[in-house]
Amino acid sequence: MEQIYFRNNFVNIYYDKDLCLGKAEWKGDLIGAEYREAVLLCLDLIDRHELIGWLGDNRRMNSIRPDDLEWSVRVFLPKLLESSLLRLANLPSENEQNREAVETIYDKTNIPDKELTVRSFISEEEAEAWLREMPEAQRARDSD
Repeated sequence: MEQIYFRNNFVNIYYDKDLCLGKAEWKGDLIGAEYREAVLLCLDLIDRHELIGWLGDNRRMNSIRPDDLEWSVRVFLPKLLESSLLRLANLPSENEQNREAVETIYDKTNIPDKELTVRSFISEEEAEAWLREMPEAQRARDSD
């Protein structure tokens, strides 16, 4: 059952404790402290519930400022790679600058010895199906 974790004018963050999945629906212009707070809330949720799958719905998110992109690569990404997350599904933004920025972040997830797989999807249904198809062995391993 999906539960709301946090909601404001820029992001809705949900999770399903039973499936170990989370989701963030981004919208509009999120910059500076507001952007960083929302991203850190996502990380907190992942860590708190040891989530193994995440859906980033960026379709209605506008561009990410260069300083926020730099912060994401320097601060957010290392924490994400240290987390319990195994799969990250991305629904790309309609905004080209946002797509390029998010691609920059996700390109840096290809680190040896880290099992985080990132894929982009066109539909939310496909993304959620991919997250749910994680083998039970992975779910069991990560819930210990």
